[in-house]
Amino acid sequence: MLKKIYNLLEPADRKKCAGLVIVVFMVSMLNFAGLASIFPLLKIVLDGNHGDFNVGLVMFGILVFIVVKNLAVFLLNRVQTKFLLQQFRHFSYQLFCRYYQRGLLFIRDKGAVRLTNDVNSLCLTFSVSVLQSILSIMGDSILAILVFAALAIMSPLASLFLLLACIPLFTFYWMVVRSKVREYGKDDLEARRKQARTVSESFRGFVELEVSNAFEIQVNRFIDGLDTINQCRLKMDAVRAFPALLCEVAIILGLSLLILVQDESQLLVGGVFALAAFRLMPSVRNILGCWTSLQQSSYCIDTLQRELEGDLENKVENKPLTFENELCAENITFAYKDSAPTLKDFSCTIAKGECVGIQGQSGAGKSTLFNVLLGFFPVQSGRVTVDGKAIDAQTVKAWHNMVGYVPQNVFILQAPLAENIALGCETIDEERVWKVLEQVQLKTWAEELPDGINTHMGEAGNRLSGGQRQRIGIARALYKQAEVLFFDEATSALDNETEREINVTLRALSELRSELTMVIIAHRDTSLAFCDRIINISEMSNTEPSI
Repeated sequence: MLKKIYNLLEPADRKKCAGLVIVVFMVSMLNFAGLASIFPLLKIVLDGNHGDFNVGLVMFGILVFIVVKNLAVFLLNRVQTKFLLQQFRHFSYQLFCRYYQRGLLFIRDKGAVRLTNDVNSLCLTFSVSVLQSILSIMGDSILAILVFAALAIMSPLASLFLLLACIPLFTFYWMVVRSKVREYGKDDLEARRKQARTVSESFRGFVELEVSNAFEIQVNRFIDGLDTINQCRLKMDAVRAFPALLCEVAIILGLSLLILVQDESQLLVGGVFALAAFRLMPSVRNILGCWTSLQQSSYCIDTLQRELEGDLENKVENKPLTFENELCAENITFAYKDSAPTLKDFSCTIAKGECVGIQGQSGAGKSTLFNVLLGFFPVQSGRVTVDGKAIDAQTVKAWHNMVGYVPQNVFILQAPLAENIALGCETIDEERVWKVLEQVQLKTWAEELPDGINTHMGEAGNRLSGGQRQRIGIARALYKQAEVLFFDEATSALDNETEREINVTLRALSELRSELTMVIIAHRDTSLAFCDRIINISEMSNTEPSI
């Protein structure tokens, strides 16, 4: 496990770990010194010398030392905490970027809920439950060794009795618990993933669930998930209760043995044993608790190791790309995992300035074709070219810079209208925002908003009508001055009147900008009436309906 963790850390962080070990050792030494400072007080109590002036000075000095010691421990622990939070930030960033770079197919396959959980919860678990547990085990182990060594020097017999009492009990704990803890941790992770998915699906599909009276099913799944999580936590609580019990039993057994062999003249030895034992108890309990937490969370080490294999993709050399003549799909074949080809030997050519409609039966591959043309789906054979240059890793960024995409459900940020239109731009040209709003017939509406274009759109654009969402999607493409517009069923969910208005807007744009290329997927003939030509994908591609 330590080797895996070492390999996960960056070279610079591995060097920091050496300094962190020193910090942990210093904290342990300070805690040991704090314990040792109590020994003079114990001797004063047992000797009965309470009224001496020097005794008062000693007690005041000990008090000052304890305050200074705890302040130093606080500052040193803060160094540890900063390191752990830096690791959480680093791994969360790495995982987020890698998941995003793996593309649309990967995100759809794994699911956004699971990936979100991994980026946030998994990385936090690694930092808090794994790295922090290791540091805690290290620190408490050093302290326990120091305390036990001091006890052995003062009373070898007492230390022997304590050791004899501890070894059998903790060996039993190790053998019984180890095999179960990792299993409980994995079960808990899977239960939390399912629970997050249930909640996300319920909120996202509120309308469909409500009209279908299906919420009760989701509630039952939610309750089952809660029960599973509770069962996992109850099992872990039972495991965590063992260390306290074992520590107390070991101390009582050791102290009982010591009392049996010691006489009343050696009260100091008994006091030292009790002081050492009850300082050892929380340390040993914490060691076992952290070890349990470490075993429970060990799954995240393997997950991070698997997901972070290799270096983070460096930015490839982005080659320039121009669109002056035509966009071509040349004999492309694409199949989803474990499915028959959705597109097979499909070819088409779209000239610059042309408005082309894409038709086809459901499952024929219309949306798949868009994702291939946009460079999101890698094809098994064939290629997509722009003016003869293939769309690949080196040219896809330039290609994306010149295209606009308007899906059926336009992506809306929980942000002001202007930021939604100038998506991805650090600085916003408000004059251009108003211009494109006028082009898509939203200027009057925007002027009536409480804060104009600075009005927030609400979560996922829940304040917008279907037509407004589509027009914002079009305005977004116009703001970036896209040369090619892709419309993927952009009007299929709209009423006839709103669809007609959107089509009028598109026709006006086509006439206003003759160089603008449009590729439109639609089921209704009315949505494609103004297109220069229509491609029926079912007739041109040897396809099988996809599930």
